Amino acid sequence: MGKQTVMLVLCRRVIADLLIEAINRRPNMQAFGLYDYKNAGAAALSRRPYLALVEIPERHGSPALDALEVCGEICRARPGCKIVLLCPEHDRESVEVCVEEKRRGGIEDYFFYDSSVDYLVSKLESLCPV
Repeated sequence: MGKQTVMLVLCRRVIADLLIEAINRRPNMQAFGLYDYKNAGAAALSRRPYLALVEIPERHGSPALDALEVCGEICRARPGCKIVLLCPEHDRESVEVCVEEKRRGGIEDYFFYDSSVDYLVSKLESLCPV
């Protein structure tokens, strides 16, 4: 089996770039990044990711609901794409959304911002077939 494509939709460009570099060193994965939500659906359609890591940004409003909308766009463009959320651990609404989405099977998993790059990459790798 070839390399599985991972799409990163992260506002934090430095973190996205570190993750892309670390993922691309893995033998069974390759990654690309988007730094905002605008083109996630189109990128999923054209690049056909196996897995998408979507950040819930730290901001006012309903960032968790915005992230779920993007996840829906990705899944409509690429049915079967596994979704993982990156969540701010101190935002109660975001944590509750992640827990509920995981419980109902809407996402594969979620991780908190304070996770290390190595931990995130190993968890993403565990979701990709060998």
